[in-house]
Amino acid sequence: MAVQRNILEKIRKGFGLDKYGIPILMILMLSVIIVVVYYSQKLSEQTSLPPIVTTSSKEQYEIAKLAAEIRQIRSDTSGSLFWLKMIALFVTVGGAVGGYLVGQKQTTKKRLEFENLKNIDSVYQGIVLGLGDRSTPLLRAAAAVRLGMILRSFPSEWVVDEERKRQMIQLTKQVLAASLAIEENEKVLKTLTIALVLHQRSEDDPKEPGKKRTVGDVRELDLSGAKAVDAYWAKVDFTYSDFYKATLAGASFRGSVLRGAQFREANLLDTVFVAADCDEANFKLADLRRADLTNAKLVKTKFEGAKVFGCVLTGARFGDNPDTWVDNSEAGDGSHKIRLTEWLAQPHGTNR
Repeated sequence: MAVQRNILEKIRKGFGLDKYGIPILMILMLSVIIVVVYYSQKLSEQTSLPPIVTTSSKEQYEIAKLAAEIRQIRSDTSGSLFWLKMIALFVTVGGAVGGYLVGQKQTTKKRLEFENLKNIDSVYQGIVLGLGDRSTPLLRAAAAVRLGMILRSFPSEWVVDEERKRQMIQLTKQVLAASLAIEENEKVLKTLTIALVLHQRSEDDPKEPGKKRTVGDVRELDLSGAKAVDAYWAKVDFTYSDFYKATLAGASFRGSVLRGAQFREANLLDTVFVAADCDEANFKLADLRRADLTNAKLVKTKFEGAKVFGCVLTGARFGDNPDTWVDNSEAGDGSHKIRLTEWLAQPHGTNR
């Protein structure tokens, strides 16, 4: 069946029976029909007069009458009328064949598209299954790298529409995020953190109006429970992403966009938020001890119950933050709770 399909495809390609080939072929056929009809009629009329020479008007009349009858007979047998009958038959049969070819073209196209999607899904599923292979961490790391390459540059041989492409990219991010919560091997976890932020987009640079900058695009992603110790996530857009109970100790969010991000109960020990945009972020019950918030934007940010001992707030911009209690004890055991406004009033908000 596959061999027959390949032969048919080769025939169609050989005759140019593609999207534009069929209309061009029909136009050429009509042109040929017109030429054949014209010249057949002309030839028929040229040989319709008998070779008789006379000067009598009566004889000339009889000859003209006879010539008209001969012309009519030849037109019916070898001239335009004959060809018009043949053309009518050809058009009827050709129309049916042409309609069949067009229908086959659309059917074949849809079938090939379906088979292509099946092949892509099969390959993609194989990569994801490799990410769950328990036999060796190396295979999981290799699968993470392959998924990261899909995010960096979507394979050109995967011919899909834009909506399908967007869905596959988003699914890849979700798979990598889920793996960060499940994986235990440190090397594989590091590979996952790198792969996750490889999908990038261009946006206006807030520091240089009129210019563009490239940022990792990880918006609205569920990263709850993720284990991303020492992850390097600088200049990444995590708008409205969820880091609930995530382990992010020593991670770097330098210059990242964290608007509306949820860090409730997250481990942010020694995490770097230098120049990060944390508008409306939620740090409730998070461990922010020794976190570096230098030049961070912290408007309407929630710190209720957060552990904040040793935070560096040099140049941080605050505004409309709900006043609440924070834990300023070195051990983070709740032994030294103070009001957020009091803590912010301390020199640079730090106890170092």
